[in-house]
Amino acid sequence: MTEPTREELIELCESAIAPEDSWYDRDSQGAQAQLGEAWALLRAGCEFTLADDPKSTDKTWWISVYSKGFNYFEWRGMDDDDHKLLKDDLFYIPTAASIHQAKGGDWY
Repeated sequence: MTEPTREELIELCESAIAPEDSWYDRDSQGAQAQLGEAWALLRAGCEFTLADDPKSTDKTWWISVYSKGFNYFEWRGMDDDDHKLLKDDLFYIPTAASIHQAKGGDWY
């Protein structure tokens, strides 16, 4: 699998939004909310990498997104490496194949 670009991940987040009446799993709401957060952070230009654990599959991209959260602003300048102060969030984003298979419904 080729590593997705920021633009591809943003498109996947947008494409994966499923209508509430198609949700069928107890975790569907959380998965949809997580897409929104990942979308917002990626659109804001936050750094991201593919996660090492868990590994991405043909159904799901696992990404780590790094953003300037509370600690960055509270402790900035007190550490030589402000990058260590970035908030690290793990997200799962369905692949294009998973979204296509769901036919506009719940991919979770």
